[in-house]
Amino acid sequence: MAGRKSPALTARATAQKPSSASNVYSAQILANFCEVDLKTVHHWADRGKVAHFRTEGRHLRFRRNDVVRFLRAHGYPLPDQLVRARPTVALALPGTTLEGAPLSLEELAKRLGSRFTVRRHACAAHALSHLVAEAPDAVVLAGGDPTLGAGAIAALKDDPATSWIVFIAVPETADGDLSWSERADLVVAAPEVVKLPGEVARMLAVV
Repeated sequence: MAGRKSPALTARATAQKPSSASNVYSAQILANFCEVDLKTVHHWADRGKVAHFRTEGRHLRFRRNDVVRFLRAHGYPLPDQLVRARPTVALALPGTTLEGAPLSLEELAKRLGSRFTVRRHACAAHALSHLVAEAPDAVVLAGGDPTLGAGAIAALKDDPATSWIVFIAVPETADGDLSWSERADLVVAAPEVVKLPGEVARMLAVV
């Protein structure tokens, strides 16, 4: 565990302040999760062992996804406050993406909505333009979306302001060209889209 083994974890810190605190935790809450004192959490942050950012008042804050990754990486149990949360998922699939798939776009949105707060977007460009305002925990993007440039996901994962977001790629077929989805955290082809809600819940640690 992190408090006992001095783990090395590259921090992806950013000073950018998200618009919503629903997926952000204080240093005291992280200390409670790990059953350590507040000084230990500050030490982790100062040493770059846990991804974090600071508010304008220099207070430490931790995004939910980074907290989940940290706890999982270092053997801490996931507390109820995390697993019973309702993360935000930006669903950026054009209407034609799931044509012929076992679920329609409306059915997928409904299933996701049973566990997550879903923000609907007509295309990838629209969803990406709202990343700072909505601060989603995950973004579902369609393969072949003409508004999604080559290497876009890789660029977003390399940017400290968006690297904490889980990016999910939905190509039209399982054996199609997946180069556009490089660095996506999860790839679920349209014919297997029924698996998507469960896979997203697993990645975001939601029961």
